[in-house]
Amino acid sequence: MDTLMAMRYAKAKGARIFAVCNTNGSTIAREADAVLYTHAGPEIAVASTKAFATQLIAMYLLGLHLGRTRGTMSAELINEIEDELGRLPAKVEQIIETVEPLRALTRNFSAATSMLFLGRNVGFPTALEGALKLKELAYMHAEGFAGGELKHGPIALIESGTPVVAIMPTTGSLLAEKMASNIAEVKARGAVVIVIGDAEVTLANHMVRIPSTHEFLQPVLAVVPLQVIAYEMALARGNDVDQPRNLAKSVTVE
Repeated sequence: MDTLMAMRYAKAKGARIFAVCNTNGSTIAREADAVLYTHAGPEIAVASTKAFATQLIAMYLLGLHLGRTRGTMSAELINEIEDELGRLPAKVEQIIETVEPLRALTRNFSAATSMLFLGRNVGFPTALEGALKLKELAYMHAEGFAGGELKHGPIALIESGTPVVAIMPTTGSLLAEKMASNIAEVKARGAVVIVIGDAEVTLANHMVRIPSTHEFLQPVLAVVPLQVIAYEMALARGNDVDQPRNLAKSVTVE
């Protein structure tokens, strides 16, 4: 309802509405000027996983279309990203097939009272999504922070044994060195650091490898281990992952 009312407000002000939606014939799809269906299929769980991934892909496609039609992206870059989009399903499968050690690792943190997530650039909203899923399913305090803001306050939350998940930028990124500095800072204060990235990080207490991809597209791969962490943590704490408390699949009030 909150999204629907925001859309109606924008439309009343003269905006044209482009909807990204999973359900054919939903209210937002009917009232929008155009709609892109994600075709994720029915999802039982309240906490969205595949819906999140497909919405992300839809927004990439929209961005690439606008970049092409407005001439703000080169044809070479667009083709490179589009080709890599086609490789993502196999890479997600690869992560899922090798995720069992992460499940076991997560169970070791089931008694933790808090978990922090760090990311930079596209890794920051990915960190926010990881923290949100953990809140929803495990009922524990979790926060996502931009790596560049760590020394401006969040580092005060670090104490001995605090689990910190760091999303390492893709190999070759100018931000990789800065994230390595963040990892060193929290580890020096006693944090147990789980690093998600496409290359080994020597400072990590635990390393979760994901396949390499274009820097723009890394969230599609990096979010999968974060969803696994939330899922496994919820199970370890005896929670129902499909029907977390106080949440509803359909929000009928603003």
